Amino acid sequence: MVRGFYMLTSGMLTQNRILDTVSNNMANAETNGYKAQHLSSRTFGEIMLDRIDSQRTPIGKTTLMATAADKTDTDFSQGAFSSTGRNLDFAVSGDGFFAVQGNGGTYYTRNGSFNLDNNGYLVLNGVGRILGKDGQPIRLGTDNVTCDREGNLFVGNQLASSIGIYQFPDNAALNTVDEGLFQGGNATLKQAPQIVWKSVESSNADMGEELTHGIASQRSLQSCSMALKMYDQILGKAVDIGKV
Repeated sequence: MVRGFYMLTSGMLTQNRILDTVSNNMANAETNGYKAQHLSSRTFGEIMLDRIDSQRTPIGKTTLMATAADKTDTDFSQGAFSSTGRNLDFAVSGDGFFAVQGNGGTYYTRNGSFNLDNNGYLVLNGVGRILGKDGQPIRLGTDNVTCDREGNLFVGNQLASSIGIYQFPDNAALNTVDEGLFQGGNATLKQAPQIVWKSVESSNADMGEELTHGIASQRSLQSCSMALKMYDQILGKAVDIGKV
């Protein structure tokens, strides 16, 4: 009976985590370059087996099989492109990230809605300066620029700089540090990247899908809550009987 309390409580905690993830995806449905996150869950027993025994040797029937949040996975699939007409808006077609030099190091993002700071550097507002193919911040001095498919930036007829697009052996190994911002090692410059000028990549979070997941999780949470109340009532009656 008491084991049922643990299982239902863990179920409620897991559903709350799922709802938090769904809410975050929905809140960033309009954030340029945002990548949706999904929380996976497994039984507590399975997680323990992975952590204490790589061979997954059975450890008996006493392992609690309660549901627990396992890990958060990021969906790196490409979002739709939206044409903006702005000279400082860019989108990456295919794999790859823009690199941004921020206070906390180098960040990587798919958000290509840039601006110029007071010193004429190309920046992602609130984050830092955009890095070029040479690994240095891009200084344009003007927003009257043109861009070709490989990210070469021209002021007039002169090549001013080139946007650096970086890729990783495994995007899943990147660490999420903020909405649409990632950090990780082993970044390499992508050769012949495909840049869509005057466009931005929209969030890949699907509002309809997120809403469906949210409703399902909410119902599961309510079911666990109702079952817990039933357990509490039954235990209450058992205590009364014991007193007789």
